[in-house]
Amino acid sequence: MIFVDVRGFTELSERLPTPELVARLSRFYELASHAVFELDGTLDKMVGDQVMAFFGPPFRPKDHPRRAVRAALDIVASVESMSADGEGFRVGAGIGTGEAFVGNVGEEEVRDYTAIGDVVNTAARLQGEAKPGEVLIMEETYLPVAADFPNAPQRILTLKGKSEPVPARVLTA
Repeated sequence: MIFVDVRGFTELSERLPTPELVARLSRFYELASHAVFELDGTLDKMVGDQVMAFFGPPFRPKDHPRRAVRAALDIVASVESMSADGEGFRVGAGIGTGEAFVGNVGEEEVRDYTAIGDVVNTAARLQGEAKPGEVLIMEETYLPVAADFPNAPQRILTLKGKSEPVPARVLTA
C-alpha cells in the first residue's frame, strides 16, 4: 500500500489561483500514476491532494515491496524536482506491507474496487507522519529492501487508532 499526500495543500489553495492549483495537482496525479503503472501497480484513488495505490493484486509480482518503495521514491523525487522549479508541491509518503482485502466494496450502484485492512490504515497513518520529502515504511516493507537502504533510520511512531507504537524506516528520495 502506498499513500502520497501533498504537504500544506490548504495553505496553497488559499494562496494560488484555482487554475494554477488544479494544474499543479494534475501534474502531481500524472507523475504518481506514471510511477505506479510503470511498476505494475494499481492506482486505487486520487482524492483531493492524496494518491492511494497498491502492489500485488492483480499482477502479484513477488517483489511487490520493492516496487512499492521504488514507486513512492520516484513520486517524491519527481514532485521535489517540480518544487525546485517553483512549480510543484512538497509531499510525504507512507508504505505498508501485509494482507488486505482487495476487491469490490459496496452494493448496487455504488461500488468501489479498493483495498481494505489494517495494513491500509497503517500505511495511511505513516503517510500522515511523513515530513516533506520522506517515505515512511513499515518494518515488513523494509525487510525485503534493507540491502538497498542499509542505513535507513528507524522512527518509533504512535499512530492514531493503533494500540501499540509502530516502528517505521525513513527513506528519502
